[in-house]
Amino acid sequence: MVARALACAWLAATACNPAHAALVLSDTRLVYHGAAPQARITVLNMGRQPALMQAWIDAGNPEAAPQDIRVPFVVTPPMARIDAGQRQTLSVVFTGSALPADRESLFWLNVLDIPPGPRSAGQRNYIQFAVRTRIKLLYRPAALRGNPTQAMRRLRWREVCARGRCVVQVRNPSPYCIAIVELRCRGPHGAIGPALQGTVLPFGTRRWRLPGAAPVRSVSYAVVNDYGAFVHARAAVVS
Repeated sequence: MVARALACAWLAATACNPAHAALVLSDTRLVYHGAAPQARITVLNMGRQPALMQAWIDAGNPEAAPQDIRVPFVVTPPMARIDAGQRQTLSVVFTGSALPADRESLFWLNVLDIPPGPRSAGQRNYIQFAVRTRIKLLYRPAALRGNPTQAMRRLRWREVCARGRCVVQVRNPSPYCIAIVELRCRGPHGAIGPALQGTVLPFGTRRWRLPGAAPVRSVSYAVVNDYGAFVHARAAVVS
């Protein structure tokens, strides 16, 4: 019965976007250092009622059901009651399955906030909404050189145009995942299009489509560091 209720709550969380969650995470991302025995993050109940928490890790598919996911991590506790104003520490342990040693690997930590049902519901039907928080979990091998701040300044930008359409392309020559939260392109006459965002994987490239065929001369962008702060940079764009 409990498993069925949790499954229904998970489906509600994937289909809806409620405005408020009682459970709040202490960080906006979790970095697992390869030499460490575990990584930890705190979940705080900011609400006025107890909440049931369910935690799991996925490999990039936000629609995957927790019971169907296979990742090289174990999160404990996978489920816990957190009273109002109290906190729970989540521990993530790497199980030792093979992951690349020359680059970061990207996973996602999910925390589902399942509020208690109404006391006066009785036999009446009611809808219960669960709120899911999903943050990046970065596995960082111990032997990586450099650091993420240096990596963001090594990004290589270019504009690629064909048949009247242009994209701005970035290449990441580093072993770090780089999360760009605000990318702004500028041409000869000012800003081009709205702000963009996205994650560039290690040794990978990413493209964003631009409106029209206006030439891009430079970009300014903000990257999230390990502590959740924004680090800003500018770069020239080649064509």
